[in-house]
Amino acid sequence: MPCIGDTFLLANASINNHLFIIISDPAMDAERIVVANFTSWRADKDQSCIVEPGEHSFVTRRSCVHYAEDKLIALKQYAQLLGVAAIVPQDPVTRKLLDRILDGAAISPFIPLGNRQILVDQGLIDRT
Repeated sequence: MPCIGDTFLLANASINNHLFIIISDPAMDAERIVVANFTSWRADKDQSCIVEPGEHSFVTRRSCVHYAEDKLIALKQYAQLLGVAAIVPQDPVTRKLLDRILDGAAISPFIPLGNRQILVDQGLIDRT
């Protein structure tokens, strides 16, 4: 079972070459797993969580968490994608980085409200 903080890439990088991070707890809600991704930093992007090179093995340049494109997946869907090698697990984020990602989710004006509510309901972020 995937855990909060686990990461993965899509096997077909031509579809999307971003690192995805599980930011909710699949053990608490296997039907609604919130997944965010890192994207290259630019001044016009969400500044709620900036990630520097070396904070994760995949991050080689300044990046940020792209909360506006958070996805919801179900555990069953994750398992199916993993089973057909459509996703490739990567190193999990550290607890320190996960905490910063969740802090960013709490303040981001761009995270979908339903996804924010899942994180609130799981006690991962405070209601803002």
